Amino acid sequence: MNAFGKRVQAFRNAINLSQEQLHYATGISQSHIARIELAQLNTSISHLSLLAEFFGVEEHELLNFNKPIPDGDVLKKNVIKYLKANGIEVESILKPSASHILATKILASKFLNTPKYTSELVEHISEKYQIHFGSSQISTAMEILRKKGLVEKIYTNKKSKFQYRKRI
Repeated sequence: MNAFGKRVQAFRNAINLSQEQLHYATGISQSHIARIELAQLNTSISHLSLLAEFFGVEEHELLNFNKPIPDGDVLKKNVIKYLKANGIEVESILKPSASHILATKILASKFLNTPKYTSELVEHISEKYQIHFGSSQISTAMEILRKKGLVEKIYTNKKSKFQYRKRI
């Protein structure tokens, strides 16, 4: 990863934003963002300007690799200002994705050491993190984690019901 890619990723991580959320807010494709962060692609001046505008900083601040990343609260306020100015619903971008919560919070805990139904995951996330997802959002995110080999899907004797468990 090059210095610019690391810096873009650090700005994004400072406000717990996924590449997909950054894509929805800026229009820069998620794969393009990933390739920038992995130093597989140099970015254009227009993307540099757009990223700076999104994070509420000057272009040179994104390129000043020795300067600390702005405080996450400051960045979040800047992003909210950008979203509102561009008519984008703040909640739709800044709400953590189901995949992000499952990967960073749930898998890091012991909650999935025993099999759980999707409805149990929905309820647990709602109670513990005050973030509300539908069963279909959680199911989709769990399927992504299953394909990555992080969880396993366990079929039950109930019709069309299954549980997920952390792969050990």
